[in-house]
Order: sequence, then structure tokens, then C-alpha cells
Amino acid sequence: MNANEPVSSGLRELERAHALVDYLKKERFPSRLDMARTLEVSTRTVQRTLDFLRDRFQCPLAYSHEHRGYHLTDSAWFLPRVMVTEGELFSLLIARQAMAQYRGTPVENSLRKIFEKIADDLSERISVHPDHTDATHLSFAPLPVLDVREEVWNTLLAAIREQRVVHIQYHSHRSAKTRGRNVDPHHILNMRGDWYLFARDHDRKRICQFQLHRVQDAQKLERRFERDPSFNAAEIIRSSFGNFASQEDLVTLRLQIGGDMARLLADRQFHPQQRVKPRADGFEISFPISAAGDRPFYDILQWILSMGRDADILAPPALKTRYQEEVKAMVRKLSH
Repeated sequence: MNANEPVSSGLRELERAHALVDYLKKERFPSRLDMARTLEVSTRTVQRTLDFLRDRFQCPLAYSHEHRGYHLTDSAWFLPRVMVTEGELFSLLIARQAMAQYRGTPVENSLRKIFEKIADDLSERISVHPDHTDATHLSFAPLPVLDVREEVWNTLLAAIREQRVVHIQYHSHRSAKTRGRNVDPHHILNMRGDWYLFARDHDRKRICQFQLHRVQDAQKLERRFERDPSFNAAEIIRSSFGNFASQEDLVTLRLQIGGDMARLLADRQFHPQQRVKPRADGFEISFPISAAGDRPFYDILQWILSMGRDADILAPPALKTRYQEEVKAMVRKLSH
């Protein structure tokens, strides 16, 4: 194919090539005229496609003077439906390993089917350097994931598309009880390997975050809902930290990090909106966090506590108070 030809021309050529190979496998020694009639093209087009197969794909084509027709010298040869380079196949292998983080979720089954379809269409003639497939050279340590019920997953996805109210049975970690809630599902988000539903709770009258593995059952109702115009999934992701995301009650975290932690974490990215200022002993980092939810600052507090004495909260005051209370409680526990 000429570099200046439109992409559609190349696609038609490839489609003809597939049809021609299928025809060669079914018929014994067809002539160019036979192939032209079958494909409804000229004999010149057939010859161009035969040349395309030989030159581009090293197709084992041969002409038999005895039978006055063409045939494949290797009956096992086939033209792959998906064309990939070694580098692209390597990327596919990496993606296959990365898929492990979705183990135990309905997404895993869908991804596996996609990979199987691609694998079925790839030619056995593609070769990859052994280093590319050797697990001793490249592997992933996926985060543990929590199982999501497939029927719940499918119901919620359909309800989001159709903007239908859903009745869910949700098991709360705070009350340790399961109760029914009517919600308007807006978005499903994966954070650190686990899946969360963002939906407007009819009782609380606001967008809430639900852990999908805690949804015991989900039933679509006939009622439809209007999406909350203030809901913005991209902004929620930008303002998320850990396993909590919200657009509500945003405040700015200012954290001074020094000592060993400053040296270990100086080049790390903790938040998409973080700002870093060098200081004499370390650096100051700031980014927006949400003070909303049943347990405000829970994830950010655990992160700061993991730094021990090397972290000092400059703002917001409410987080600094929570931090001091937690440290005092730990001291009291150690003194007993």
C-alpha cells in the first residue's frame, strides 16, 4: 500500500486478502479469473492482492502449471485478523499481567474474554524475545481486591446508563447492619484496586460514596432521575486521596515533611494537584482534601501518622486537632 493512500484503501486491501485466503483454503487451485469472479473484482486487482499477501505477509503462495491455478504450500498458514508488532505484543503482555488487580470482580471476566479474542486472532508466527515473557524479568504485585457481586455490578451499570433509581441493600461498616436505600447512581470509580459507587442517597439528599463490595443486592426501579449537574467525576478524581473522594467541604492540606521521610519522599507524587516548596529541613507539600464523610480526614490521617515524627501539620486546624487526639490516645494505650 502506498503511504499516500487513504487508510480506507488499506482496509479494503486487507479485507480482500482475508477473503482470498479463505477462498484458497476452500477451493483447489483456483485461477485468477475464478478469484476475480468470486470477489467481484478485476483480475488485475486479484494479482495486486496476491502480491500484497506475498510481499507483506510472506504468504506461502504458489502457482501450479499442471492445475493452472494457485494454492497454499502450507495448509496451516493463516492471515491474522489482528496485526501487531513485537513491541505492541509486549505491551499486551504487560496489560495482561496488570489485569490481576481486577481479580474477583466482574471486570476480570470481561477483560479475560477480550484477551482471549485477541489471542485467537494473533498469528502463531509472531515471535517474542524470551525476556519479554519471562516472569523473572517483569511482574506485578497487585493490591488485594474485594469481590463485587456480578449481578450488582451489571444492575448498577445499566441503571447509570438508563438513569434509573436503584434500591440497594447496603451493609454499613459503622453500624454493622444491612438496610435498604434508594439511590440515584451517577458513577463507578476504581480507587486503589477497589470499586466505589457514587450515588445520590434519597435519605441524605446528597451524593454519597458506597463501597461496591458492601452492596448485597441491587434492584432497578421504574422511576428515572435527573443527574446532579454539580457532579463531576473528573474533579472528584482530582480531589481524591486514598480511598475517599468528594467534591464537598474541600480544604487545603499544608504539611511540613522533614528528616528521613523528606529524603525518601522528595520525588514522590501523592496528589494530582500537589504543590511542593523546599524548606531548610525537607519540604512543604500542599493539596486539596475533603473534610466530608462519616470519618473526616480518615485516609489522610493514616498517611500522616505513618511518617511519625517527621510530619508536622500546618493546616487545616481541624486535621491538626484530629492528629493530636489520635497521638494522645496512642500514648495512653502505650502507658497501660
